[in-house]
Amino acid sequence: MSARKMLFEMSQSLADRASWARKTAAENPQCVATDDQLLPWVFCEDDQKWYSFDGNYSTLSPAEKSQRVADFADKRFERMQAAERFADEQIYWGKIRSFVLKRDKSTCQVCGLVKGSKLHVHHILKRVDGGPDTPDNLILVCPKCHANADRSGYNPPWVKA
Repeated sequence: MSARKMLFEMSQSLADRASWARKTAAENPQCVATDDQLLPWVFCEDDQKWYSFDGNYSTLSPAEKSQRVADFADKRFERMQAAERFADEQIYWGKIRSFVLKRDKSTCQVCGLVKGSKLHVHHILKRVDGGPDTPDNLILVCPKCHANADRSGYNPPWVKA
């Protein structure tokens, strides 16, 4: 399909922009930049916009658009990795919770209350102080005993200092 026929099939505003871009590129080839699809674009100083040979326009240069696409792809990859880490952590904690529930017979290890799914897995030595996520540092407690343990600075009475 010839360029003239393509311009003829465009709306008038698209055809005008495409004609301007093509004419400017012919007169000044060094001002042409191509995008990722190898479509030529020409910058217009008057309105600070880029015009393509097919009549589209943009405030971003082809290089800026390409960079945005790359940045989006990088962020998408980072989000996918974060989602995978989150899923792995949920599976990991699910297994630990199941083990501690079974080991402690679904009973609060402080007051003896049996509450099923309302019980919490508590770190005896908190994680920020180097407490590991191993079963010997975890016990099952009810919400009330967990709150008491938290208020006592993670040094509840059942932990010998």
